[in-house]
Amino acid sequence: MNRIFSISLALIVGLFAIGAPIAASLYISHQQSLDIETASALSLADELQRRTDKTNAQIKAAFVELRKDSPADPCSEKHIKLMREIGVTASYLQAVGHVANGRWMCSSMGHHGKGIALGPVDYISSTGASVRMQVTLSIAPEMRFIMIEKYGYAAIIHRELPLDVFEDNRDVSLASVNTSTGRLLLTRGVFKTEWLRPLPKGGYVSFFDGDYVVALRRSKEFDWTSVAAVPVKYVDIRSHKLSMVLVPIGIVVGFLLATAFYFLAKQQTSWPSVLRLALKRKEFFLEYQPVIDLQTGRCIGAEALMRWRRANGKLVAPDLFIPIAEESNLILRITGRVLELIERDVPKLLQDHPDFHVAINLSAADLQSVNIVFSLRGLMERTWIKPKNLMVEATERGFINTELAHDVARAFRDMGICVAIDDFGTGYSSLSYLTTFNVDYLKIDKSFVDTIGTDAATSAVVLHIIEMAKSLDIKMIAEGVETEMQSEFLRERGVQYAQGWLFAKAMPIHELAHFLKKEKA
Repeated sequence: MNRIFSISLALIVGLFAIGAPIAASLYISHQQSLDIETASALSLADELQRRTDKTNAQIKAAFVELRKDSPADPCSEKHIKLMREIGVTASYLQAVGHVANGRWMCSSMGHHGKGIALGPVDYISSTGASVRMQVTLSIAPEMRFIMIEKYGYAAIIHRELPLDVFEDNRDVSLASVNTSTGRLLLTRGVFKTEWLRPLPKGGYVSFFDGDYVVALRRSKEFDWTSVAAVPVKYVDIRSHKLSMVLVPIGIVVGFLLATAFYFLAKQQTSWPSVLRLALKRKEFFLEYQPVIDLQTGRCIGAEALMRWRRANGKLVAPDLFIPIAEESNLILRITGRVLELIERDVPKLLQDHPDFHVAINLSAADLQSVNIVFSLRGLMERTWIKPKNLMVEATERGFINTELAHDVARAFRDMGICVAIDDFGTGYSSLSYLTTFNVDYLKIDKSFVDTIGTDAATSAVVLHIIEMAKSLDIKMIAEGVETEMQSEFLRERGVQYAQGWLFAKAMPIHELAHFLKKEKA
């Protein structure tokens, strides 16, 4: 990767790493504050609805009690006494009394002579009750009360009592609305008709309109809906308090992430120079993974695997350094080191095992030049190694990139060196591709071997690969075999060779020689 590009990308990612946690902290603060105030608004609506239901229940009970005996004189002393008893026990009612011809004739407060004129009715509820919103009583002439009238009786409600939910939030808006008509019975603060929503009995809804957090609760029994609206300032205040805690945490997390990205980018941009130094210091070495004949159980070859142990003794995984080597155009030097090590290790082994073969992994870059052909020819000319002792492996991507790769592969086969497609099934494989490009072996990738005997969606792929190879008369090597069940499955279906921990792990050349000696004995 280009160093300037890597640093620029790291800078952008670093800035994002710092900004993202801070933005997330602010978002979480706002969202959590909104959730808390929504719960608060719903709690207020529930409490208001409870009080409204209680008020309606007391009115209903009062009317039932007053009508029970159908008195000839609703304003008799006995009946007024009953009114007073109701007024004392009904906590949400200021007074109850008798109404006739629009006049307040008597009540729990006593006789009213010829009656007190009540004025026009403001509206009729869905249950047939007459509602007056601005009634004045002699006990408090400066105040206005609500009167509910039905069956010739009326109940007086204090406008503030059901709304007196919380004293510390006087700017929180509350309203009790007739569900059927949308008319207000009780209200404090702001009320917007667009807040109303159709709800089932007992249902509720909450939402944020940008200015208020609004909650509605409909009564289960009565034709009323309670509304509570919390101003957005409470969300902002709470969000600010939360952000004072969360944002510093976000800043710390952001800088930690940015630092991590910086060091990762620095490490990535320095890897090519580290690889060059490792090649110079000869820190790379080979281990050999035995390949087993599934029919005889004998070791017939091994795959040469490059390993890297740094000066501090730490091993670097091939999955890390191979892609970096390919990206930085150092992979050809890695391959050159592989051939040097094979030239050092293998000839002595072949003196005792002349039919043994070693598989060499080639990159896509190796197949873009005929130099690799000359390198292998030179290797054989300088040593005991013969074409039958070598196999070259490359992934499908390496083989199909260019026509030159095809020519290089044909040159290998013309020399008598076997050619294998590595990790078959994970890339570009297809039957049409294999019919146009001759290979000697297909290596079945470990990811497919792992699915043998499982319910994985790809478990049938290994069977398709086996049948494809059989139809083209191509030998097969299964990678990553770890269980007897996998080995038996592959053997029964005609797979000739396998490698994996079931048989042996990759090992240094002297251990491989000992492994073969024990097998021969």
